[in-house]
Amino acid sequence: MRRFFGFLFVLCVFSCTPTLAPAHEHQGGETAEQAQTVEWLQKWKRPAGDFAGIPHRKDSCCYATGEKQDCFVVKQVRQVDGKLEVFPESEGHAEYDRWYPIEHGIAEDLQEDPRDSPDGRAYVCIQGQMVICYVGGAGG
Repeated sequence: MRRFFGFLFVLCVFSCTPTLAPAHEHQGGETAEQAQTVEWLQKWKRPAGDFAGIPHRKDSCCYATGEKQDCFVVKQVRQVDGKLEVFPESEGHAEYDRWYPIEHGIAEDLQEDPRDSPDGRAYVCIQGQMVICYVGGAGG
């Protein structure tokens, strides 16, 4: 009997533990709002900002550096010396656990054709160590 319960425990640990998956891929059991957000992230195109040679809305914000998560919900926002900085909600992706400045005119509210967050939360996409896409959430 003890062996049976041990087996059930091990089975549950492996089958009940959620797997970390990119925020911009569909997951089983997602709500309609979550599905809408995933669709929005998949279609979000990079604004040119003030980068020379970057075409406006040509390239995707997500998967900018390959098939791995690079867009995140923004966990915290702060102002440092008059500049906006964000900290991504990057659980499971320790390489992104730091503050990032929003520079180069890439914030959606600065664009001629701004995009609104699909669910009222702020999002950030990171390439290398630089933010390439940012949309503020409701109220900011």
